[in-house]
Amino acid sequence: MNKKSTLLLTAALAVSLGLTAQPKEMDKAIETFLASDELLTKDTHWSHAMGQWHFKQTAEGDTLTEPAALARLKGAFASSVLQASSAYFHDAVDGPQPFREMHISRKDNVYGGIFGRYIMEDGQNFRLLTFTENGQPAYYGLKWRVDAFTDRHGRPWRTLEGMLFRFTDGIWQLKPFVQEDWRQNYSRRPLRGDDQLKYETLLAQLKGLKIFTGQQADERLYITTKLIDNFDGQLTELQLKNVLAQIPPFTDSAERQRLLAKAVSKLNQHTRTLAHGHVSMTESNTVGHFTNPEDERIVNAVYDLGADHVQIRLTGQAQGEVTVRPLFPGMPSFEVLPNGGKFTLSELLLKDQLYEVTDRRGHRLALFADSIPTTVDLSDMTVSGSDLNERFVAAQRRLKALEPELRKYAIRDADGDYTVMDAEGYGRLLDDALRLQLQLIDENTDNLIPAWFLATNFTAMTYEELSLRLRHDRPYADHVALQPVWKYFEGLAKRQPGLPFADAACVDTAGVTRRLSDYIGHGDYVVLQFWEERDWTAHSGCKYMKQMAKAYRGKNLRLVGLSLDADKARWRRYVKKRDLCYDHLAVPEADALGRWKSEAVQAYGIMSLPETIIFAPDGRILKIGLAGDSLTRYVGTLPLN
Repeated sequence: MNKKSTLLLTAALAVSLGLTAQPKEMDKAIETFLASDELLTKDTHWSHAMGQWHFKQTAEGDTLTEPAALARLKGAFASSVLQASSAYFHDAVDGPQPFREMHISRKDNVYGGIFGRYIMEDGQNFRLLTFTENGQPAYYGLKWRVDAFTDRHGRPWRTLEGMLFRFTDGIWQLKPFVQEDWRQNYSRRPLRGDDQLKYETLLAQLKGLKIFTGQQADERLYITTKLIDNFDGQLTELQLKNVLAQIPPFTDSAERQRLLAKAVSKLNQHTRTLAHGHVSMTESNTVGHFTNPEDERIVNAVYDLGADHVQIRLTGQAQGEVTVRPLFPGMPSFEVLPNGGKFTLSELLLKDQLYEVTDRRGHRLALFADSIPTTVDLSDMTVSGSDLNERFVAAQRRLKALEPELRKYAIRDADGDYTVMDAEGYGRLLDDALRLQLQLIDENTDNLIPAWFLATNFTAMTYEELSLRLRHDRPYADHVALQPVWKYFEGLAKRQPGLPFADAACVDTAGVTRRLSDYIGHGDYVVLQFWEERDWTAHSGCKYMKQMAKAYRGKNLRLVGLSLDADKARWRRYVKKRDLCYDHLAVPEADALGRWKSEAVQAYGIMSLPETIIFAPDGRILKIGLAGDSLTRYVGTLPLN
């Protein structure tokens, strides 16, 4: 009997003897662990009855001594098994995780329910204890791992990182562990690498039917519908038109026309619509790795797309399933299953469009869509193709050399999200990355490469940095990816520090018309935050606004949330249920498109959320672009009275 089954059996015995109780010693052990200065710890959730903390320790060299604080916490989990109603223990040395996910949920007075997911990765240690008191469950969990990496200077490092969580008050429900491999739980439309061949084969077969004009119409109709029924690939709009042009005419009877129409309808289901014309969408600004999670924004991006498309022909080496994702604008991604480590893809994209190729190991590189056959090796980030793409990948490799150092300051979870543990060190690394990206832009003013570095990081650049590089005489100026960047730059000019505030009409939670001049320019410092309830990235902004409202009550600081929500009832409900104890306004518009054209949004050039503007007591703009801890730190420096 192995260690895990022994613990599970012991827990079951404890339940039968009625030994279960609320684990006061576990609560004490957690508080002691969090108070220790041996590891960096961070509270990463602010929900009622839930505690979640990330922790991290980094050491230079080939060894890392386990912190005594973690050893004591592990001991508390082990010694509390006799009190637990159930237990799950897994160590990395025991082999692959037998389960991939843990799901937990509770009812919520705003959304109806809140659902959480914890992924258990191979190489990770995991502990979970369930306690029961008066029939109500409480869950305590711990997971951690030790990894090695090398920094840009070739120095070895080791890092220990993990997560501790606690669910109490009996309002949470733990669902059975998910056994399926979570990496396969994707709903993307699969695209096989032989779709182009299938299209060409179907085209040739239909062309052949026109030669055999001696056949009876019924025979040709039968063969045509069979060919369509057996087609299992994907087509672009242009490819579909080419196929339809080869279908023999069947005008002999209404019945034949009905059967043909049915077959063509089925063929339409295999068609991918190409983007063209005017496209509006919301996109995250965190496409690149070097973006502070606290600064994540959702950008209201608008594109006017041209009609020029190009057939990309991509082959390469990769480990695991490959995803090809067209970007700026974002389009449906393609999944390719390598055969023997090799993959191939042929697709129609916008001419010069940026697209990213990734595999399940986290290898990734970006390319420009052109007609020159391109071969890539994702594991070592090499490419053979056009001169532009070869230069582009070389530039990306220089930036990628900084990526391992993210491990010093942040934790990357299984979903690819980063939690910053050392804000000061992480900030220095982001500054290094931004300087390098600006340098790469300046080294490539004669080609399209700057379009990528601007499109992936423009919200982190200052107005001055953008003004030096957004030049209409540059070859990348009209690249489709930069259309939202130009709009953002123009909006940024409207809210530069030193400018007087711009007035605008709004409504409060009671539906009464207000103006920004009712709040700004009356002797108070004002923090104005543009947000919307349906945008989850803005919720963390509400957290910091609420904290500041409580910390500076009675001071000459006024905090105002300005919502872009079209659904005013939902906005009011969220403000009330979350007890957001500061001033709240909303744009008057009640439709999704009109809110971005509202007076307040236009006055300050807002095109991403959340956005924060700090005003001096006289109403002039003092600071912009702050979020999270950087916002609270700056407010802490203001001479409040």
